[in-house]
Amino acid sequence: MKEEARLGTSGTSSGFFTPRKNRPKASPKSTLPKGEEEAIRTIVHDFYITEKRRPTLNAILQKMKDSELSFSGNKNTLRKVLLKLGFRWKKTEDKQKVLMDSHDIRKKRIEYLKNLIRYKKEGRNIVYIDETAAKTDSKGKRLIIVHAGGKSGFVPNALLIFPSGSKSGDYHHDMNYENFSKWLETQVLPNLPPRSVLVVDNASYHNVKLLQMPVSSTRKEEMIRWLQDKNIKHDPSLTKPELYEIIKQNKSKNITNKIDHLVEQYGHVILKLPPYHPEFNPIEKIWALVKNWVASRNVTFKLNDVANLAREKFEAIGVAEWSKICEHVEKTENEYIEKSIF
Repeated sequence: MKEEARLGTSGTSSGFFTPRKNRPKASPKSTLPKGEEEAIRTIVHDFYITEKRRPTLNAILQKMKDSELSFSGNKNTLRKVLLKLGFRWKKTEDKQKVLMDSHDIRKKRIEYLKNLIRYKKEGRNIVYIDETAAKTDSKGKRLIIVHAGGKSGFVPNALLIFPSGSKSGDYHHDMNYENFSKWLETQVLPNLPPRSVLVVDNASYHNVKLLQMPVSSTRKEEMIRWLQDKNIKHDPSLTKPELYEIIKQNKSKNITNKIDHLVEQYGHVILKLPPYHPEFNPIEKIWALVKNWVASRNVTFKLNDVANLAREKFEAIGVAEWSKICEHVEKTENEYIEKSIF
C-alpha cells in the first residue's frame, strides 16, 4: 500500500521496489584469535577438573577478565562464543544446566587422540600442516604462509609464501584444493619419511570428495550403478527410497577425500584434528613466533621485505624449538586423557 501511494495513479508501470535485506553481521567481539579460543576452553574445563564446580556465564566472564583476554563482550556475546566452540548447555536430573562439549566434538576428539596414540606407538613420523596470513602494512595487504613440520623440525623445502589475492578478508579464500594439492604433491610428500602421518585441520579444501555420492534425487539407474561399483548387496527391483536407504547405510564406508587418496598413494595417511582444538596443533605456536618476530622488524612494510623476514625466521627455528613445542602439545593431550575429558 505504501509503494502504491508512492507510485501514484499516473498509470506508469515502473513496478514495485524490492528493499534489500539487512543481514546481521557477526559481532567482532565474538570473533577471537585461536589462542584465546584455547584459553576459554581451558577455563571451562578447569571448573570441572580443578575447582570441582559448575561454570556459569558470570564465572567464566570473571575468569576471562582475570586472564586478561582481549574479549570485551557481555554474557550474550560469550554465549555465542561458547556455541561456536562446540559447547552446549545440558539439563541434569536436578534440572540445573551444565556446560559441556557437544557429543560430536567429544566423539571426534576421542577418535583423534586414539588414532594419534596408535600412530605414535607404531613409531610413525607425525607432521603438522597449516596455513596462516601475515599482515604487511596498514592497508591490509597480507602474505599467505603454508608450511609443515613436527618434532624433527620443518619438512625440507615445504615453505610456501605468496601474496593474498582475496578481497573477503578471510585468508582461507586464497587456498583451494588445486593449490593445496599441488603444494602437497610437489613440496611435502616427496620430502617425508616413509609411513608419515599428516595432521590437518577441517578446512573445506581438505574435505573435497573423490567420488560424488548419490543423493535422494539421483536417478534410480545411477543409484544401482553406484551400488554395483561398490559391490554392495542390493535388489535392483527395490524402489528409489529403499535403494537410497542402503546407500546411506554404507555412506561412511565409501566416502574418500581427494587429499586422503593422494597421500595414501605415497604410503602416508591423513589425520584430521578435532574441530575447535588448535591447542593440538604445535604449528600454531610456530606461527606466533614468526609473526611476532617479523612484526618487530618490519620497517619497510613491503611484501617482499616481509616475506624475506619470514623466511629468515623459519630458517632460524630448528629441531630444539619444534621439539619443545611438541612436548607442550603432548602434555595438553595427556591432560585430556588423564582428567576424564578424553
